[in-house]
Amino acid sequence: MVKSKNTCHHNNSHKAHANGIKRAKLQKKINTKGMDPKFLRNQRFAKKYNNSKRVLGIRFARALIRRVA
Repeated sequence: MVKSKNTCHHNNSHKAHANGIKRAKLQKKINTKGMDPKFLRNQRFAKKYNNSKRVLGIRFARALIRRVA
């Protein structure tokens, strides 16, 4: 009986690079299981009282009002 042909890698590298070999996507949220509870508690308060996004939104709204007026 004839032996069956094994796999061939002839054109696979070219096919892989046709659309580009991309990095694995990063997770948006990291798993906090097993992390230091003191650190996690501090992170929670830091996120809660971080007003930078709110302040930027207020400045943007004021700039829009000035532009219209």
